[in-house]
Amino acid sequence: MEQLKHLKLPYEFYIFHNLNLFIESNIQIDILIITPHYIMIFEVKNIKGTIEFRQNPSQLVRTLNTGETHTFNSPESQLQEYVYQIQQLSQEIGFKIPVYGAIVFSFASSYIKEPTTKTKVLLRNEIRSFLREVKVSQRILSSEELGDLSRFLLVKHHDFNPYPLCKYYDIHPSDLKSGVECPLCDVIGMKRVYRNWFCPNCGAQNNVSHEQALRDYAILISSTITNKECRSFLNLADRNQAFRILTAFNKTGTYRNAKYELIKQPIRK
Repeated sequence: MEQLKHLKLPYEFYIFHNLNLFIESNIQIDILIITPHYIMIFEVKNIKGTIEFRQNPSQLVRTLNTGETHTFNSPESQLQEYVYQIQQLSQEIGFKIPVYGAIVFSFASSYIKEPTTKTKVLLRNEIRSFLREVKVSQRILSSEELGDLSRFLLVKHHDFNPYPLCKYYDIHPSDLKSGVECPLCDVIGMKRVYRNWFCPNCGAQNNVSHEQALRDYAILISSTITNKECRSFLNLADRNQAFRILTAFNKTGTYRNAKYELIKQPIRK
């Protein structure tokens, strides 16, 4: 995150981005900062609009300017779990150090209408001042111990599969621009004419432009797709057009429950 790029604190620290650890369960920490005095976890949310934290059950509700609402899993509960597991890990390796956390909204346009009273919530431009205001007393970790902890976390970190990206980054699929991108002029909005794609912007035509769009769908949203979801993502009006495209993929289920697997390369027909 850009706000941490030139961060200066009156003590040494290490910053980890996208740290993936297995402690009691697999956890994926957006930002973790270790210092001689404390450990800080930032749970970053890429959600714009009007934000409300709900309790019992814990949920996050986002309302767009259009009035459309979406519900997400509570980042508060997720952060609490991360704090707990990092506390357990630090104690297991002999470091009794405070672990704190905060939720960060990366969009400046996010409006926190109803914040939570249990967890600190920040906008991205508040991160540096928030860290400078953390009260510290005596040093808990020596420079050598801080270095040991840093190396331990790097060794414990392991690669993970972040797909689908919308779920990982908390981006609602409705925020994506739907449609088929023209491979010639890069404009999204090709039209399906019989069995070809036509670009109204540059006049380009071909019959396979949907393949890249469906690969994008698999990476962003889901590795499976229904006929209705295909029509929505490719901007198709006719379910038969979607059906002809999807017959190139393996199908599970029948009729309205039919889904198509997008992971394997389609067989062109």
